[in-house]
Amino acid sequence: MSSGHYLLLLAFISSAYVIWAGISGIKLKKKSLLRSAELAVYSQFLLITLSIFLLANAFVSRDFSFRYVAEYSDRQLPLLYTLSAVYAGQAGSLLFWTWLLTFFNALYLAASRNKNDAFRNYVVGVINAVTFFFLILVNYATNPFEKLSPVPPDGMGLNPLLQNPEMILHPPSLFLGFVGFTIPFAYAIAALIKADLSTEWLDRSRNWTLFAWIALTVGNLLGAQWAYVELGWGGYWAWDPVENASLLPWLTGTALVHSIMVQKTRDLMRGWNVVLAILTFLLTILGTFITRSGIISSVHAFGQSNLGTLFLVFMLALLAFALALLLVRIKKMRSQAFYEALLSRETSFLLLNIIFIVLLIMVLIGTLAPAITELIIGKQVTLGESYFNRIAKPIGIVLLLLLAICPILSWRETSGKALFNRGLYPIATSILFGIILYVSGVNHATALLTLVIGFLGLAIIAAEIIGAVSRRAKSEKKPYFISLFQTLKQNTRRYAGYLIHVGVILIYLAIVGTTAFKQEKQITLQQGQATSIGSYRLVYMGMSEQHQANRDILTAELEVFKDSKRLNILSPQRHFYHSSMGSTQYTTEVAVRSTLKEDLYAILSSYQDDGSATFTFMINPLQIWMWIGGFAMVIGVLIILIQAARKKAASSPSSNHRQSAKSAFKKDSSA
Repeated sequence: MSSGHYLLLLAFISSAYVIWAGISGIKLKKKSLLRSAELAVYSQFLLITLSIFLLANAFVSRDFSFRYVAEYSDRQLPLLYTLSAVYAGQAGSLLFWTWLLTFFNALYLAASRNKNDAFRNYVVGVINAVTFFFLILVNYATNPFEKLSPVPPDGMGLNPLLQNPEMILHPPSLFLGFVGFTIPFAYAIAALIKADLSTEWLDRSRNWTLFAWIALTVGNLLGAQWAYVELGWGGYWAWDPVENASLLPWLTGTALVHSIMVQKTRDLMRGWNVVLAILTFLLTILGTFITRSGIISSVHAFGQSNLGTLFLVFMLALLAFALALLLVRIKKMRSQAFYEALLSRETSFLLLNIIFIVLLIMVLIGTLAPAITELIIGKQVTLGESYFNRIAKPIGIVLLLLLAICPILSWRETSGKALFNRGLYPIATSILFGIILYVSGVNHATALLTLVIGFLGLAIIAAEIIGAVSRRAKSEKKPYFISLFQTLKQNTRRYAGYLIHVGVILIYLAIVGTTAFKQEKQITLQQGQATSIGSYRLVYMGMSEQHQANRDILTAELEVFKDSKRLNILSPQRHFYHSSMGSTQYTTEVAVRSTLKEDLYAILSSYQDDGSATFTFMINPLQIWMWIGGFAMVIGVLIILIQAARKKAASSPSSNHRQSAKSAFKKDSSA
């Protein structure tokens, strides 16, 4: 065995020790055992870190004596993609997942060391139990340090589709989201074990939940960007089973982020929060099962594997354990408070959660339909894109409406007068906006409705901010820009939440633009010929070839004009990758010209010996707002997390001690 394999075995033994020492320490109330379990958690992190380093070194040094290295790299692969190959395949990605689990567990231990956290030992134990399962996988089911004999002179190379900048960041971001949700799951299990379903476990897990949610959001958006520029079909989401696998925990994670606020403010949704935290984690395991079991076909999936059964058993065991705890603690999950009015913020969040669960169920049915039908009738029946679009459109519009009106709803009850005063101008301007759009030629009913509701959401947020700033400026007699700064500073978390909502609305607008108003044209052009799409005219200038170490590049040159004005050159490409095994694979590299209004999208579909080429041209309106919206969401979450970190630092014992010392010094000086 290699040294990397020995490190994994030691980590496995260490994880087993944590389970024994943790249970024994809690049962016998021996702090020495609990402390030794903590040290074992740190040792796991160190051992897995060293194993990751050894695997990365094997890739960089082109050590093809390891099967995994030989299967996912070759001598021509650039360094950056050589390093990303560490988690490109099944064995490496599971090792990376295991490393993140040990990292998060060690980080959690370090962060909670000086805090009076009654859940601490249980949380560490649950995270370690999950780690133990993954260590079983990387040691005995899919070991990345498996040796290969005889040693080949070169590797098989990395899939060309994965040689893209987005695919360097997309898998780690998804893994951060998946693994991040382990901590709120662990807290929920700990709260059930301790029969303490107050807000304490939510307070301690809230920022972990928010971090995991935004990491998963970014992972999904990076995946969409990769599909948009790399797969060469002009879209970013196709309801692919593996896309859905990462969407499912995002839906419940989003519901959890919102319902946490309800319990903290009104002590409602106790049961919702516990169930959502558990369900979100289980859905990350289900997504991994879908990806690695081979039960579905996807460009993202790992193909047939013996891991499916292991993940299924693990998932069912967790589900049974969680259900048993929920049944035992069902009385504790009942809130003493109640919903006082239909027009209230907590009621809107309840509706939001119900809609998310309905969407979850419908997407899950559509995703698993091939496996279910094969089990029942012996053949796979796939529910296509039209099924998902039919269910997503009405549900998505209702979700957007709830998101839009939520800021003008109050806790407990919203009076008709307050609703009228806060919503009059936004609603009036939104109706006017809709009329303008309709007169301008926007007559697609679903798109028009979505655009109006999205505008309403933006108008309500703008009105809320303007109203708060105006009241402060008037009462304190200060300039508006100073009042704006003070308002944002005083209610940072609230307005950062508004920024996240703005980001979601912008993504909605992009979806509407690219689905309802998309234009497409396919045409074969001879050199020098021109074609038009929308207000653009494109002239095919010719084809060029370029030879690189690991690929050959065929580039078409297209001169772009708009209203007789020359804009730029678009250069769609075909990349041909030649492996040492004698095979050739190609990828389609699209060319995109992005503006705030639309994307002009060019695909080199095929080419002929006579110099002609077939192109697919598309105009994707508002596409860039999807990426801008995602950026706004990230900024909003970062602001919340930074503010939370500062607040904790300011309230820490050491900070209070420094403040006391500073006050004492001032008193002495004045004396």
